[in-house]
Amino acid sequence: MNWEELYYEYSDRVYQFLMMMVGDEEIAEDLTHDTFLRVKNSLEKYRGDASYYTWIISIARHIVYDHWRKKRIIRFIPLAASKPVADYHTPDEILQKGEEIRELYEAMKKLKTNYQEVIILRKIQELSIEETSLALGWSVSKVKSTLLRALAALKIELVKRREGGSANEQTMA
Repeated sequence: MNWEELYYEYSDRVYQFLMMMVGDEEIAEDLTHDTFLRVKNSLEKYRGDASYYTWIISIARHIVYDHWRKKRIIRFIPLAASKPVADYHTPDEILQKGEEIRELYEAMKKLKTNYQEVIILRKIQELSIEETSLALGWSVSKVKSTLLRALAALKIELVKRREGGSANEQTMA
């Protein structure tokens, strides 16, 4: 594949990943641009050990860390706008699903960065364990164990948020 084909094939997914990591559209656009510049400059070094997408996400991940180091940002900033919810029929269902997605992202921002990354890549971007392993530079067993811990931590955060919400509602009543 040439650079243009890679860009057209993967830029939307890379942007989505970066948006989830930084939470700002303009920064995500800039980082997507930086990612594909690096892809263009490194394409001749691509060895084919991983899929193009896995290789590009690995580059995007390094671009995010470089950005955070420059800005001294070390924590996750959630996706401000969730994916469109076109599969729901009634306005109430759409609102409910939007609230659940917002709650999920709010809980995710409480997790460690490596937990956020593995959840985004495995559960949101739907990479395989092997692809996630290559993208993160981890062993397959580390991806599996970290994902289990990350999902457990996310569940705890969601329970805390729900219990906190119902406690606040009770005090207001």
